[in-house]
Amino acid sequence: MTALLLALVLVVWAPALMLALGLALARLTGCRVDEAGRSPCLVAGLDIGGLVHTLTVMGWLVIPMLPFMLISLLVGLGAGAVALHGLCRG
Repeated sequence: MTALLLALVLVVWAPALMLALGLALARLTGCRVDEAGRSPCLVAGLDIGGLVHTLTVMGWLVIPMLPFMLISLLVGLGAGAVALHGLCRG
């Protein structure tokens, strides 16, 4: 059951994580990112523009996932509070 919940949380949060990774890559490499299309982005002789573009376009999947992200966040906070309460009780 725990593995299933963890897998669901990873699926729900994957678009946001990919967006963050794409933005971080663009920032670190100085590449231009926009939704019009891929831009050339050379890193060590390799063009990673398509990868960066794909990762940042995943941000659009965050919008329909927001309710599920909120639910997973609230469930995680609740589980953490229950665990902390159990630790404090002894």
